[in-house]
Amino acid sequence: MSSTSDMNRRKFLEIGIYTIGGSIAAVSGATLAGFAIGPSFNAQRAKWVEADAGALPGSDGGFARVILKYETKDGWLTREARTLAYVRRNKKDDLIAISAGCTHLGCIVTWDEVQQVFKCPCHDGRFDAEGNVLSGPPPAPLKRHPAKIENGKLYVSTATVPFGGETSEGV
Repeated sequence: MSSTSDMNRRKFLEIGIYTIGGSIAAVSGATLAGFAIGPSFNAQRAKWVEADAGALPGSDGGFARVILKYETKDGWLTREARTLAYVRRNKKDDLIAISAGCTHLGCIVTWDEVQQVFKCPCHDGRFDAEGNVLSGPPPAPLKRHPAKIENGKLYVSTATVPFGGETSEGV
């Protein structure tokens, strides 16, 4: 009879040790995984980047191509990022900055001065001067970058907002 109760005690302690060891391993693993990959889930804050405002066309003209160069951090990796935007001045200080990324598959659109449209070279998507879809497969209008002029310098935000969306979000 005593041998049966010894086996039960032994089995109970064995299960208890495995449970405690497994719990320690799970908590330690989750903590280490959070430390290792956690920064990659942090939202990237938008930055105002000074751009060359050389010859910004007026509302009657086309768009100036502006390349935004800025440093970005993705998890532990810090690198230089480049983004293309098209900027035009509507009024004295009222600007439109349209992202060059097509909303279909992210191809780079180009401004066609003759037809006054943005064209996507891959799938023949076309957008008007405001960024609205005219034809092709793009599901949504081109996104916009908040833009401003301060002390005679052009600043464009790295954030993009949907057409007609609030331009002050996250900037």
